[in-house]
Amino acid sequence: MKISNKQKEANKVKLIATAVDLFSEHGFHNVSMKQISKAAKIGDSTIYKYFPNKDKFLLAYHETVLNDVLQLVEEADDFADFTLEEKLQFFIYNYLDILIENREFVAESIDILRESPAFLMQREFPASKALKKKIIQILEQSVESEEIPDVPFEGAVAHLMVDALLGIVLYWLQDDSEEFTQTTQFVEVSTNFFATLLKSGVLGKGIDLVSFMIKSQMMRFLENGQGFTGLMKGLGVMASKGAGSVSRKGGWKHGG
Repeated sequence: MKISNKQKEANKVKLIATAVDLFSEHGFHNVSMKQISKAAKIGDSTIYKYFPNKDKFLLAYHETVLNDVLQLVEEADDFADFTLEEKLQFFIYNYLDILIENREFVAESIDILRESPAFLMQREFPASKALKKKIIQILEQSVESEEIPDVPFEGAVAHLMVDALLGIVLYWLQDDSEEFTQTTQFVEVSTNFFATLLKSGVLGKGIDLVSFMIKSQMMRFLENGQGFTGLMKGLGVMASKGAGSVSRKGGWKHGG
């Protein structure tokens, strides 16, 4: 019997949620496709119509999270009234809010995906097109309101911000401070840094260099947990000179 597109989407969502629960409880490598289909009450052969292998669940989960956060942004009535820095923080904190529900799985999934250097360096992560489009829209709104000057390379800046978002997630996954206070400070330093650079107009001129620095430091961070952190803290100190603190908008759930 042919099923509707709505039912197909419902089945896909159910399979992702079921798989993540099983991965979180037993570990990715200890769960089979058959176990997922049984737990989701979807036929053994039917599951392959949605996901040809387990790796696809990892990408589908992260894609779903990004889309959920983008939806929250669209539904926020006063989002347009936020400053650029507040908009970036709103997105990041809500992103982490969703990830925190499956923090161990998120860490394991990134460990698995990072085995392919091409994945970490690729430009087109699933759902990233929509994310980059939203970032460009935010930049254009900030230019229109005269909060920042024209951004000559919007696409490149959006790429850079997506790279930085991954860096923030990596930092959070290794943060063992109480209620993730270090991550909160790190987010505020990072968003202040980007907002200040955009206001100064220098980011567009040095976008390739800054992008290379952040990507190279992210790779070092994966190896020793220090590179990206040191870079962003150093740049954050520079950016914070002459820039005051901002109020945070968005729901950041503390705790684990």
